[in-house]
Amino acid sequence: MNENTSSKWLKSVNQQKVLRLIYAEGPISRVNLAEKTGLTPQTITNIVNRLLREDILQENVPLENGVGRKPVPLVVKSGNLFAIGIEVAVKYVRGTLVDFRNVPICEVTETMFSGSNEDHDENKVECIVKVIDQLLKRVPKMNQLKGIGCSIQGLVDSTDGVVLLSSGLHWRNFPLRERLEQHYNLPVYLENDANLLALVENLNGSLAASNHNVTVKLDYGIGGAHVMNKQLNSGAGHVAGELGHCKTFFGIEALPCHCGAKGCLTTLVSGSGMKRNLGFTLEEFGHRIREGDPVAREWLAKMSEAVSSALSNLITFLNPDHVLFTGKVLDHTGNYLMDPLRKRILENIPESCRKVRLLRLEQTPDDSVLAAGLVMNRFFDVPPIHLSVI
Repeated sequence: MNENTSSKWLKSVNQQKVLRLIYAEGPISRVNLAEKTGLTPQTITNIVNRLLREDILQENVPLENGVGRKPVPLVVKSGNLFAIGIEVAVKYVRGTLVDFRNVPICEVTETMFSGSNEDHDENKVECIVKVIDQLLKRVPKMNQLKGIGCSIQGLVDSTDGVVLLSSGLHWRNFPLRERLEQHYNLPVYLENDANLLALVENLNGSLAASNHNVTVKLDYGIGGAHVMNKQLNSGAGHVAGELGHCKTFFGIEALPCHCGAKGCLTTLVSGSGMKRNLGFTLEEFGHRIREGDPVAREWLAKMSEAVSSALSNLITFLNPDHVLFTGKVLDHTGNYLMDPLRKRILENIPESCRKVRLLRLEQTPDDSVLAAGLVMNRFFDVPPIHLSVI
């Protein structure tokens, strides 16, 4: 990398560091920005002035400090920046226009078109485009819209914008980002639903204070995400975090899984697996547990044992500081599942790992809103520093 390119790269890195810090911790003064980033006051001034000119930042009323010049707190103009989030489900597409304060502006849902295998992919893309087109009408100014994020249940190559495999959507190596960018002059980002949740919660949610964490989503499918040193670990083949395919059931309970193996956690703990193999919907299962049904309570104990076994090994191996639980399985079972999970995990892991904090989101977030959060995360992302730059 030549000297001119290196200079531009470092300039971009420094600006993104400052911008992300203002978004995460603002209101914050220039002095505090210099202290937290290690950049010189002049560099901070140059970056802030540039962002003020671009109408991304605003200055609040100066703070009273009793002596000298009053510090001027800086904030991101979050109410004037927008993102579109799209949840691509098997039977529907839901989209939400969200501002950068995480306030939903408008939501649109369209039923997924049915069709033959030949036109299946085209119908899905047309349905997504129809939702986006309706949301675009609600954007005040197009230059305020910073991108489109898509939440996918399945394996996603977020770098190339390709759905590697989604059994529910029947997509394999499908170039969704390319197809959407053919329609819109906007950046399009894809991520699987569990990774997406982890990214948003690490940016400005319940994991904002964490450096190393694991996110667990117990839903109609089961997913997970691993963040290390504030960076999402997607793995060599973009499949890291596939908690649902940990082998936790054996013998007669080791049922075939759509991944081609047997005994996966998802076969009997996920909502779809429970319905297929046990005949319970999540709503029915949650009701039976609350009513004290012995069959449901017995299965709840097996679920607790299976999930805690998988996670105890994961925590011991990765040593995260936080584990975040969410998903519709927990929405319907609540503390009936969460309490024994906490107890079993803390009993099973070594003492050296017991400082881990086990958190639960009280309600599973809307995937379309989370997908809008992916745009925000990318907008404030700090690019990695290339070794040749240093």
